Amino acid sequence: MSLKCIQVAVGLSCLIFVAHCGLEVIPERTKLVYVNEKYFYNFSVNVKRYSRASPYYLNLEITTKQTWTNNVTMHFSFNEYLHNEYRRSFVDLRHRFCDLVKYDKFIGPVMKHVGFDCPMPARTLRITNFTMPLDIFPNVLPFEKCRFDAGATLTETNESLALTYNYVTFRVTHHT
Repeated sequence: MSLKCIQVAVGLSCLIFVAHCGLEVIPERTKLVYVNEKYFYNFSVNVKRYSRASPYYLNLEITTKQTWTNNVTMHFSFNEYLHNEYRRSFVDLRHRFCDLVKYDKFIGPVMKHVGFDCPMPARTLRITNFTMPLDIFPNVLPFEKCRFDAGATLTETNESLALTYNYVTFRVTHHT
């Protein structure tokens, strides 16, 4: 599977995990750090807002060259914004792709909803105007602004497929 698909899956998983914790997730921007061309034809991701009052939308397009199963491991690391720099926090998640999609209670259903499935054949996946869902779970993150790094590697060789930096702000939601 291509690196871009992995990065996208990882990024969405992190955002979805946080969104299910009673937080409003406000994506500011996304930076594609690395894409392994052996595994992806195309990888593009951006954050867009159509007006000042509109929510932030995530747009993603990836084309993978190989099938993804548990041969791909997803990594999510959160970096807290402190003293004008991003510092690694205690939140660090690692999941094999199929285990994440099939068994994770928070990230898996969202990944399935946007088109990720296991096994995921080589194909093009387009996600347009995706907004982060809100839920009634309590806020569990001790910071408001962070960069979460989403990456994918081959499980057996640890070869990097893709890496993205996702800059987000969290705002506590008040559900009635």
